[in-house]
Amino acid sequence: MKRLSLFIILYSLFTICVSAQILMREVFAAMPDSVLPLVSKNNRLDCIDFIENNMEAKVRNLLDEYVTLEALTTDYARFRTSTSALMELKLLPTSDSTSVLCVVTTAQMGEAGTALRFEDSNIRFLYSDWSPMVADTLRRDVERAYTNVDSYIGENGDASMGVFEQAKRSLADFHPVRMALSADDATLTLTLQTAQLSKEEREAVDGCLQPVTLTWDGLRFKR
Repeated sequence: MKRLSLFIILYSLFTICVSAQILMREVFAAMPDSVLPLVSKNNRLDCIDFIENNMEAKVRNLLDEYVTLEALTTDYARFRTSTSALMELKLLPTSDSTSVLCVVTTAQMGEAGTALRFEDSNIRFLYSDWSPMVADTLRRDVERAYTNVDSYIGENGDASMGVFEQAKRSLADFHPVRMALSADDATLTLTLQTAQLSKEEREAVDGCLQPVTLTWDGLRFKR
């Protein structure tokens, strides 16, 4: 009897803790219409219901186009908003037991898996109730990490090659970056895009480019 009472107490405490935790399904369902005006709340609720029942979470938006909830965990969601656009959401814990919502939107062009695939991402940070953060220092921390082209060049970069230097100059002028949030941990991976370069420039730098991974430390993303 004592064991049963102890089990009930522990289970009750666990239930209270879980119910107090902000879950991504709640954040996703509460997304304001201003974020994705063509995707209604009913659309999102249907997607949640489908994916939680191990079904394909694909519905039609207000323009009769398909949108798909590709992944949903307690703190992460990946939502395909069109055939050429993707949205990733991640709840990031902070030192004061609250959560910051990180939103990465990515435009995608060209055939996937080819050298001409082009992806460009935008990142922003909000509170978990979708209210804007007054200071945007978190975004500036990430921007500082990806604006330096040299951050992506590994030890194999050969500065003696003229075409390599030309490629670096081209990247300095315009270097879109694909950002990807991890579903498994609090990391953000930045991948420099090269589809905008000439074939020769792309071949000169592709072998030495490497992704940059930033880790959330409870306050910001850092290397």
